[in-house]
Amino acid sequence: MKRSTVQLDVSNIPIPDAIEKVIEWHRPHHEKMIGLYRRYNGHGIPIQQRVIADPKKPNNKLVHDYRGYIIDQVVGYLFGQPISYQIDKRFYNDDQFNKFKDKLSNFNTLNMVEDLDGELGKIMSICGYASRLLYIDTDGNERIMNVFPWESVFIENNGIITNAIRYYPVFDLDQNKTIKVEWYDNKNVYFFTLDDGLIPDPTNPVQEHFFDFVPLILFANNDEEKGDFEKVESLIDAYDKINSDSVNEIESFANAYMKFKGTSIDHETIEQAKQTGAFEVPEDGDADFITKNINDTFVENNKKTLNENIHKFSSSVDMSDEKFSGSAQTGESRKWKMLALENKAGKKALKFSKGLREQFKVLCSAWKKKNIDLNYLDIFWEFKRNVPIDLLYISQYASQMKGIHSDRTLLSQIPYIDDVDYELELMQHEKEESINLDYFGNQDHTDTASNINQGSVENGKIPQETSGN
Repeated sequence: MKRSTVQLDVSNIPIPDAIEKVIEWHRPHHEKMIGLYRRYNGHGIPIQQRVIADPKKPNNKLVHDYRGYIIDQVVGYLFGQPISYQIDKRFYNDDQFNKFKDKLSNFNTLNMVEDLDGELGKIMSICGYASRLLYIDTDGNERIMNVFPWESVFIENNGIITNAIRYYPVFDLDQNKTIKVEWYDNKNVYFFTLDDGLIPDPTNPVQEHFFDFVPLILFANNDEEKGDFEKVESLIDAYDKINSDSVNEIESFANAYMKFKGTSIDHETIEQAKQTGAFEVPEDGDADFITKNINDTFVENNKKTLNENIHKFSSSVDMSDEKFSGSAQTGESRKWKMLALENKAGKKALKFSKGLREQFKVLCSAWKKKNIDLNYLDIFWEFKRNVPIDLLYISQYASQMKGIHSDRTLLSQIPYIDDVDYELELMQHEKEESINLDYFGNQDHTDTASNINQGSVENGKIPQETSGN
């Protein structure tokens, strides 16, 4: 069952009743996603809550941040290079295209979209989905903000998002908490407070949001809306436990036990031995250390198996594994070892693109009211994988594909070029400058020769070479 969306026809239900019903339905998902986010940040890990019967025994609680490793790796891989946004210029003249391109560029710059995209991808990967809200600021600019998934829920009817709710806590100076609730439809936003009951917010009347669609956008991680590390949490907890228990065993015997044979040792003698480092035993007596026989091989093999399974079932790459980072590995072999990560990133990009398409659909509906008639279907984007760049390979590839693909397509394949249109403009500008320099250089030479010939004709003489004297 999805965490983000409830199937409900609210057309004949009073808004307060619908809100209370939807929030109640969302409550277990709300708690689940907060728990996932806390565990990503290293809080609420099962091993941290372990209690043993004997409080005198060691109880180490070692946390291994596999959750953070899994999320940070795929987010860095997919969003480490900012998403490149472009407009299809085939359907617009130059003036229209430049106008629309500047509007999109200003929107991305004003909203710091590069950072918002990366953070949204992170939250989406942790909790299974994330949300983005579009709004108009006090200066009349279109803005976006990321919304935590446990603070957003969507209402769907016949496959269409008809409404959305954002609810979040607000604290006053005395740390008294009030839940603020925002109800969105395709025209207005309604404000409520949720305390003992749901009541309209007297400080915020109903407002028009100036978009033609619900401005709260869903970004799903996958169809099941599951986080990236959820399937391997039991393996991670087992790894924490086996390492913690190993350290407990070591700590239990850190102060070595001694065995005395053929003699008795009192407490005073033991204390004296701690000072002198020696025991006096009778001729037929003996003393030695007691050590515990621990099967290190079994423990290490168990840890190795858990580590491999965590990476395998979460589709992440163990960068420290000799099979990946060893000197015998080639770039091509590493690509195949990254196939699972690439497949996961590809699916994530498709889902993120679905959210972006809805975002631009909503955004362009506001721009249209300002006579910026850009078709949201003409906006496109590209995800570039954040991997080390082999510049020699890139240059060879680009030169060999010249004439087979357009310059635009070739430039879009170069990882460090974020704005293809800007790069094409620079190339055109350099080309024009080169032509102008060639023209003026030739023009100067022609003018000089013309002047010389003209002077010769006027004097009726053939020009002669002159010496340096």
